[in-house]
Amino acid sequence: MALNRIEGTDNLFVGGVFGLNRPRVLEEHNIRSILSVIKYSLRYDDDVFQNAEHLSIDIDDMEDQDILAHLPKMVRFIDRGLNAGVASLSSSSDAKTAISSSESPPGVLVHCAMGKSRSVTAVIAYLLWKYPHRFGKHDPIVTTQEVVARALAWVRRTRPMAEPNEGFMAQLEMWWEMGCPADSDDAVEKEAAYQRWLYKREVEDATRIGRAPDRIRFEDEAQESSATDPAGKPGNGNMELKCKKCRRVLANEPFIVPHQGRGSPERSTCPHYFIEALSWMRPILEEGELDGRLICPNLKCSASIGRYAWQGFKCSCGEWVAPAFSLQTSKVDKVITQRENHGADAVAERMAALGIRMPPSTAQKPIETPKENL
Repeated sequence: MALNRIEGTDNLFVGGVFGLNRPRVLEEHNIRSILSVIKYSLRYDDDVFQNAEHLSIDIDDMEDQDILAHLPKMVRFIDRGLNAGVASLSSSSDAKTAISSSESPPGVLVHCAMGKSRSVTAVIAYLLWKYPHRFGKHDPIVTTQEVVARALAWVRRTRPMAEPNEGFMAQLEMWWEMGCPADSDDAVEKEAAYQRWLYKREVEDATRIGRAPDRIRFEDEAQESSATDPAGKPGNGNMELKCKKCRRVLANEPFIVPHQGRGSPERSTCPHYFIEALSWMRPILEEGELDGRLICPNLKCSASIGRYAWQGFKCSCGEWVAPAFSLQTSKVDKVITQRENHGADAVAERMAALGIRMPPSTAQKPIETPKENL
């Protein structure tokens, strides 16, 4: 079919460009807002489109296209169209109302060329933002991939041909993990996760032609500028990696890349700690080499502690990491630091854990508030 209504209470439709060739069908469904996820101009010579609210976003249906940055604008447009209708685009007082005001609520049509990938991506983004609990929000068992798959299955109930490309599906997963930010049109662009994703694409483009990236993003500086707290989670300790020779801290937990070996069981112990690019690497990375050695930033030490490769490399445990900034486990020490608690109760707990009983005289007595003289 040229267009299909998404199951639910919203008067939301998805389809291909051919649906716009049937203006009377749009009129019957009271469709007042049209989102074109394609370069498209409405035929305003047709009465049905004269007062239609229209937004066109030119995106190619290719896996490497950035549709993520446009999701807030598309979601806000859909929500505005479903809930507030549309104001007349004509300033003429005698302009005809092009789309009939039937008893059905205002409708929104989201379309691309075939109604299969781009438009479906926009609709899924809206559903995840509007109805997160429907697809597994606050359910710790449901993974991000399952959430997006559930939303796609929901669309397929009435649009069986719906099938966003793999790149768009991955971006929908990022959209969900970000919390579906749509408080402004540029909400996604303000997210640190989006900036890291963009930077990773820059690195991939550079290494594809055998070059180091022109711009280097140091994650510790990026977190400081975004006012995020890089400290470890309270109560869970904080892992630090220190140079084995001089004890200089090289990285702490927020900047250690999660790494799980995929090799054979006998090589399950990984000889590397992979970390993000950090500011102490600046003198080395700004040399512009594609790969090289990492040196301890302590000038009195300067020990060789690992290596880097912008194009990435495969760890001996079987995991491929790109870009790769690796510290050798034989060159660094992993230290777990805990927040100190010097209170009397904490001391008593530690002594009790050692089997030592504290004398009664050491117990804290309640502080009495002095009485006022009457």
